[in-house]
Amino acid sequence: MPRSEAQYEAMRADTRERIEVAAIRLFARQGFAATNVRDIAREAGISTGLLYRHHRTKEDLFGELVTRAAQGLSGVTARFLADDPPAEIITAFTEELVADVVTNGTFVEFMLIMNQSFAMANPPAQVRTLMARHDAMMRAVADLIARGQRLGRFHPGDPAELASCWFGALGGLAMLRFTLGKRFVAPRPTMLTHFLIKENTDD
Repeated sequence: MPRSEAQYEAMRADTRERIEVAAIRLFARQGFAATNVRDIAREAGISTGLLYRHHRTKEDLFGELVTRAAQGLSGVTARFLADDPPAEIITAFTEELVADVVTNGTFVEFMLIMNQSFAMANPPAQVRTLMARHDAMMRAVADLIARGQRLGRFHPGDPAELASCWFGALGGLAMLRFTLGKRFVAPRPTMLTHFLIKENTDD
């Protein structure tokens, strides 16, 4: 019995996912410049010809991953710009990110792509967009922390520095998860927010 169009689309989606996961792993391990299309196809368990049916070049594949990361950053920034209590926003985001890192989820992939992108000497347009959205996100986090300080919920300190410490800790967890694999031990989310959020304070 011939396959339906839905079955073919599911197969194409599975192949795309395998290609993208393989590319992210190799870009992180070997670097973008040292990774070629044959490496990615081998890691994904497919033929080079099949990979070319989905992506014309290595640069095309990397650009798609970077564009997706930039879109994700826009969504994250919107969360930090919400009117909800700052402590609730930071706590919820930290809990979600730690859970995602434990399962080796999308945040780990995002951090790997971002690190490779920011290391480029002559970044293409997609990477420059990613950098701009990352900067916008960090400004939103700093503003959120400043609002929490004005409400008396956050510890004093330079909001931009505190934002860098907090997001740097989350990014470091992602890199440790990738490096250590199953040997990774995740900290409690409160350990990552203790230096930011005051305890036993009234709303």
